[in-house]
Amino acid sequence: MASTLTPSTRPFVDFRNVWLAYNDELAARNQFAVEDISLQVHEGEFIAIVGPSGCGKSTFMKLATGLRMPSRGSIHIDNAPVTGPLKISGMSFQAPSLLPWR
Repeated sequence: MASTLTPSTRPFVDFRNVWLAYNDELAARNQFAVEDISLQVHEGEFIAIVGPSGCGKSTFMKLATGLRMPSRGSIHIDNAPVTGPLKISGMSFQAPSLLPWR
């Protein structure tokens, strides 16, 4: 059966039950940095990922841009599976020295 989602209703970013362990040993011990993220962002939507240091914001962005591959689950950008670094994205992380309260 063909998908009934049109380009306007189909998510642009689609995380489906995404888990990430930094290596196979950690995965075997069920020690995951990211656990069971399911998220859909549609074209034109604006989201913010906020949280304390170490909660997984940068890891989420690395997954979304293909710099890290999930241990479980799948990630689709513009209806295509993420299989490696994306050419349509870029990231700039804030250096800790820019946060005077730290």
